[in-house]
Amino acid sequence: MSWTHPKGVIQFNPFSFPHYSQRMRFFSLFSSQGRDIPSRPPKLYLEKPDGTEEPAAEADMFIYRRHRWLFNKERELRRRHLHFNLRKLVKIAVDAVGDGAQSCTKVLKCVEGLHNKALLLTMDNGKEVFVKLPNPNAGPARYVTASEMATREFLREVANVPIPRALAWSSDSANPVEAEYIIEEKAPGTRLGSLWHQWPRESKLRVIEQVVDLEHVLTTIKFTKHGCLYFKEDLPQSFREGNDNLLVDSPRDLANLDRYATGPLTGAELWNSGRGDMDLDRGPWRRPEDYARAIGKNEIAWIEAHASPRTNAYVSLKDPELPDHALSLLSKYLDATPYLVPDDPIASANVLWHPDLHLDNVFVDPMTCKITGIVDWQSASVAPLFYQSCVPRMFRHDGPVREGWVVPSRPEDFDTLSEDEQQLVDQDLENETIHKYYEAKVLKRAPHHWEVLKHQRDVQLRRNPTWLVTGVWENRDLFFLRQSLIAIAALWDRLRPDETTESPVSFTREELDLHAKEDENITGVGNMLKLFRDEGVLPVDGMVDPEDYERAMINCRKFKDVFIDTAKDEEEKKLFSKLWPYQNQES
Repeated sequence: MSWTHPKGVIQFNPFSFPHYSQRMRFFSLFSSQGRDIPSRPPKLYLEKPDGTEEPAAEADMFIYRRHRWLFNKERELRRRHLHFNLRKLVKIAVDAVGDGAQSCTKVLKCVEGLHNKALLLTMDNGKEVFVKLPNPNAGPARYVTASEMATREFLREVANVPIPRALAWSSDSANPVEAEYIIEEKAPGTRLGSLWHQWPRESKLRVIEQVVDLEHVLTTIKFTKHGCLYFKEDLPQSFREGNDNLLVDSPRDLANLDRYATGPLTGAELWNSGRGDMDLDRGPWRRPEDYARAIGKNEIAWIEAHASPRTNAYVSLKDPELPDHALSLLSKYLDATPYLVPDDPIASANVLWHPDLHLDNVFVDPMTCKITGIVDWQSASVAPLFYQSCVPRMFRHDGPVREGWVVPSRPEDFDTLSEDEQQLVDQDLENETIHKYYEAKVLKRAPHHWEVLKHQRDVQLRRNPTWLVTGVWENRDLFFLRQSLIAIAALWDRLRPDETTESPVSFTREELDLHAKEDENITGVGNMLKLFRDEGVLPVDGMVDPEDYERAMINCRKFKDVFIDTAKDEEEKKLFSKLWPYQNQES
């Protein structure tokens, strides 16, 4: 493998984006002197989950190696395989770094996320840069990359969010790298996930306050439309028209806003399984109801084009589940949409939000606890606060959270518990305390966010149907969409806008009986699988570390037999065989 420049002149096309040369320094594939300087190829390494490194081959850069799957293996690996021109990527990165860098000495493929290839490149002058390339399952790579870049720059300029500076990027795969990419400075500080569980509570609380203050700033920047943020030049002409007013209002003096526009959502669920070839409504939208209805109509169009009868073993092995069943349910959903969306200006306000704030997306100064970087804004969207509001994953307690402003305390029988049990109780208490502290700080420091967060139960009840609609057929979520609409009907007295409005959704006795039967089967299977998972013998999602794969496959076959043997007769055995989730499913 040669790492010298090819002979002759290469024309580096700025990918048809007029703003590219204005906003970014142009980086030649050659040295600053214009000479083709031979260099030794960088050493390639893989980062392991424990932080250690091992030598790698070039092919390892392209394939997904972190996990293996107990079912649909080929499909899952294919969705995460990305080939790109590593030599050209390294050359562009060397020039992007500048500061006398002549070559790259090391390429480390970081521990993989599910949606991106992440590389850390070390130069001969000691500088390090981070490179991210979206996998096929991340969504439409052109839009995904273009939107992330606009989002990052907007947040850096307007909200003063500490985001690493991008050095070079391309949202057009017809480039020398042959894939979309972002090259950025390495985030300063230390990844919070490596510190959090060793930190005293006081340090954690200081981080919570900073996150809440940032979220408060984001709630004050209100957009006119719901969608994803782009530079105007990156959008087709149809999206640029009528996109002059980006913001409703803002308490700060904002400049250079005319280069931004709101465009379509980039979430993969709106583009996969043939959706990318369909004329669907992916935004932007001015009203929450327009979004909720568009999501339903999109799914109706997809089902009419792609769905076919199939077996739903939770209901019957004889009678197929029909696409018409899904269309009927989506019709009920559309009837309900006016009542599933926010009706007050605070909850309806379109705001930009981080899509998944967890401990490994935040960098801090270990000495001061100051946040130094927030990363991974891929697929961030502008949406009503009603859809954005939640306790971030990094602070969220997965167990029960006490009502009211109480400080979680140990149970009365704590002293009678074993040492291991006491440690589990204390860890639960710590997690619940962090959760409660976050809520308390939102109340005091982010009033707009609190107006939505304090009603989370009702908010979740009303937004769940909309969140379940996209992919409802292929994800086998008809039961859960129906369940969410049944809940709307059952709790209508609490949700109704006035005393005279009747529930927009209703179900016949036959529909409810079939749903109850399906619920019984799903619950029964779920309880048994929970036993297997709690014992650590089967993974929740069928995804395991490579070194555990053979043992997991043995356990999968073994416990499938155990599961089937609980059946009362041959017919039920056949049913249980179909219900076993760790196997390729009929689409």
